[in-house]
Amino acid sequence: MIELIDIFALFAFLLGASIASFLNVVIWRVPRGESIVSPPSHCPKCSSPIKWRQNLPIISWLVLRGKCANCKAPISPRYIAVELIGGVLFLATFWRYGIYAPLAWVWISLMIVGSFIDFDHQVIPDFVTVGGMILGVGYSLLFYFLPLAPDSVFSMLPRVLKDLRYISDFHAIAISPLYSLIGLAFGFGLLWLVRFLGTKAFKREAMGMGDVFLLGAVGAISGPVAVLVVLVASSVFGSVVGISMIILNKAKLGKFTAIPYGPYICMGSVFWMFWGPDFVNWYLRLIIPR
Repeated sequence: MIELIDIFALFAFLLGASIASFLNVVIWRVPRGESIVSPPSHCPKCSSPIKWRQNLPIISWLVLRGKCANCKAPISPRYIAVELIGGVLFLATFWRYGIYAPLAWVWISLMIVGSFIDFDHQVIPDFVTVGGMILGVGYSLLFYFLPLAPDSVFSMLPRVLKDLRYISDFHAIAISPLYSLIGLAFGFGLLWLVRFLGTKAFKREAMGMGDVFLLGAVGAISGPVAVLVVLVASSVFGSVVGISMIILNKAKLGKFTAIPYGPYICMGSVFWMFWGPDFVNWYLRLIIPR
């Protein structure tokens, strides 16, 4: 028997895939300075308009077998990949946070856009980084003035300092305004320092300022504890990909190869949203025995 929760879960997946379908347009057009509204969706090869029934998330790509209905030009599998990522992340966030999931959906959408644009163009749009900072501080104010949090969200910092054994799952998306500002400054300042030292050491720009602003946005949304977890997780993800590229001969040791860091920061942020508090609690119990 289908329950109401199953209907909401299906809705979350379909909504995520649909929004990701629009994000594909943003990812393609924004770096090229094109409007995301006009003209309507069209084939980049033959410019033929894409009808609504040919623009259904996931389904249309499968039915068309990854080809334009008019000119039969191949449609990149990235389109369906982005839609699947959006659907899965929206669904997973719904299962994790329930009615509070929409708060995370906005940040997830920004991370998807920022990641794929950074992969293609080695730049992260301001509306992702600066927008993420504004979003984080705005959310913290929302939780401060409205009683939305299910537990004592704003006692997180003193509890961590006093007990060092507890961070609730909800703290992954709900923090106080002061904690948000501390996280923003900490995330921005920490990666700026890494960038500064790296540039001095390698005699070339170690990373773009977009990455610095992005980690500041992570701090604004999730706080300074999350900044540390995301920094470690993103470094691990980036190292795994970098080593894999070397093994596959797509990069060579001793030769400078530009690898965008933004996508791995986003991966780290997703890690924090789903497993960060559990990871921190496990680590604190490990180093501070009862």
